[in-house]
Amino acid sequence: MTARLALGVALAALACAVPCPRQAAAQLYPAQATRYLLTTEARDARALWVNPAGLARGVEASVGVDATMDGADASVRLQQYGATLMSRNFAVGWIHDAYPGGASSDNYALGAGLGDEVLSMGVSRRWFGGRDGDRAWDLALRARATATLDLSVVWRNVGSPVVRDSIYPASVVPAAGVHSRSGRLGAGVELDLRTDLGAIRELRAGASVAAGTHLLVGLRGEFSSSLDRRGFAVSVTWLTSRVRSTVVAVLPPDAGSIDALGAAGAMIATPETRTRR
Repeated sequence: MTARLALGVALAALACAVPCPRQAAAQLYPAQATRYLLTTEARDARALWVNPAGLARGVEASVGVDATMDGADASVRLQQYGATLMSRNFAVGWIHDAYPGGASSDNYALGAGLGDEVLSMGVSRRWFGGRDGDRAWDLALRARATATLDLSVVWRNVGSPVVRDSIYPASVVPAAGVHSRSGRLGAGVELDLRTDLGAIRELRAGASVAAGTHLLVGLRGEFSSSLDRRGFAVSVTWLTSRVRSTVVAVLPPDAGSIDALGAAGAMIATPETRTRR
């Protein structure tokens, strides 16, 4: 029954990909965030940028790099690149943002997760623009309600940092994700709420399907509070016991172009791979 529920949510998320009106709003697509299409999926080094409670879910040692090309206008430019290092449940990350006109900045993050697959919590500290820039916290809690249902909540951008004269307001992101018992199918939904819980800034829904032993395909739709679609992202991930690589395309509502194209790769080692050696 739960697998059928997961399939239903997945089909609903895929149906959201049909064109609908787009709300005029500036979008920010950090390369690390697009590696995970849903908060409840975060379980390795990339969770540092999305849901630090996930750092306690997939204990690993890894070194990863990523880059994102911006294709929203007539020209294509390198928008962002960075790296992440993880050892067990601790992770550090660096992002270099390149802005139009030649300006750029370096941002850093340090995070840790505690707990296990049933209940975990995490925290990350971020520095925007280096040592003299603004700072913020992310605090997260994640719980496995049933064998096929995960719940999480992230208090994001605590401190409401100012980055290049723009305020990134703090928000609360509750999320729920379901998956089949085989783990081959998953789906979820999450809300981006004002900290007073008085308004929905954004709603995100998506699904992921395992296509074969090592291939994972994911889709995420993004919506305004009035359910006008802002765009969606499609990802393809190749995962083995030692290598993880992902390609992500961020698309506008009509899917007639590509707003951003990102790629990420990581060399990983888990307790199981060390034992086999």
